[in-house]
Amino acid sequence: MDLFSAPPEKKPAPSVRISAPAPLPQPARSDLFDSDFNADDIREWNQLFPTAPQYSYHFKRAQIGSAFDRPLHKKLVASRAFERLRDISFLGAIDYLFHPNGKPANIRHSRYDHSIGVALLSQHYCRLNGLDEADRDLLGAAALLHDIGHGPFSHTLEPEFARRFNLNHHQLTEKIITGAVDLDLSVRHLLEKHDVDPMAVIALLAKKSDHPHAALFSGPVNIDTLEGISRTKTYIHPHHVHCHPRLLLEAAVKLDAESLKRLDKFWQLKEDIYRNFIFGPMCFATDHLCREFVVKNAPDFAARDFLLGEPAFLRTHPAFRKFLFSLKNRIELEGVADVVDAEGIRITDAAPDAHTTKVPKREFNIDATAPVTCFADLSRRYYEEKNSFLRRVGNLADPAQQAAAASLFD
Repeated sequence: MDLFSAPPEKKPAPSVRISAPAPLPQPARSDLFDSDFNADDIREWNQLFPTAPQYSYHFKRAQIGSAFDRPLHKKLVASRAFERLRDISFLGAIDYLFHPNGKPANIRHSRYDHSIGVALLSQHYCRLNGLDEADRDLLGAAALLHDIGHGPFSHTLEPEFARRFNLNHHQLTEKIITGAVDLDLSVRHLLEKHDVDPMAVIALLAKKSDHPHAALFSGPVNIDTLEGISRTKTYIHPHHVHCHPRLLLEAAVKLDAESLKRLDKFWQLKEDIYRNFIFGPMCFATDHLCREFVVKNAPDFAARDFLLGEPAFLRTHPAFRKFLFSLKNRIELEGVADVVDAEGIRITDAAPDAHTTKVPKREFNIDATAPVTCFADLSRRYYEEKNSFLRRVGNLADPAQQAAAASLFD
């Protein structure tokens, strides 16, 4: 069963609605849905991906049971540790404040569905390359388990857990796989029962493996990125995804001239997603202010909170829940104008102070002259430069403003 295909009763939106959207008033400054996309850009996507199918981002249990043919993968999906990912949001606090594509009816994303999507790409890669059962089990297990250690609110709160308790999702992933944490001891047992070395899985995820297909997880164009960027795109563009992750994976395996054009376009999309969405003013303000709340209320949080799903986390920390909804109310009603300086402040122009914070800046480059003959060679063509700049954050965390906004949710 191919979960990359659309449900039969749903049809993609007519292309005319995508290529010729009705003109909308432009915001005075950058907001959540800002991007560099325009009509010409969308037409280029249509030309590069003329037959892209609809990609279903949410998978039903019956579909999953039919899609995975390896017993190990079926049992890992059924494990308590993997089931926990249903309660871990894909984009952290952002998922609580903003609906995908701005539509309240759209279902928000979870680490569970993302991990299923990455595993499906691994399975397709193995088919394309005719890999044996041992490689299929190993690569598929690594794909399913790559995010198994994410804590509540994903990357939003993880920096504070790392700073205060030396906990991050990489460490918890390793502990779950090796059985060093009692969250679910069955994961290691299942791997060993099916002759998969847990340390080989960890090496793949830590980008320290010498496996012939290690680039599937470690390269700049990897299955985690292919699925994750396509999924994130639904927040800022129509649901129909032209950069279908399966088609992109096939391009990364085929590597002819047309395939490289598709991958170049995807690399540009990744930069657009990071610049205008993940590190854009509204999403950055959301993550930053949630972390600030944890800092100011540090005694209320404990290392064991990292093992909780989000419903349990919000029940344990009702003050954080109220703050989260007060943040939602302020941002949705007043926009981002009084939250951050949307233009940012270059570090060379200003020194950090109590009202500024460092924002990551990632630039995505393409070396079109680099020879590319196999999947692993994509690291020669695509590379990132990581810098930072300063952004001024407003007083959204002011207690009086929190209380006024939160009262609407009481």
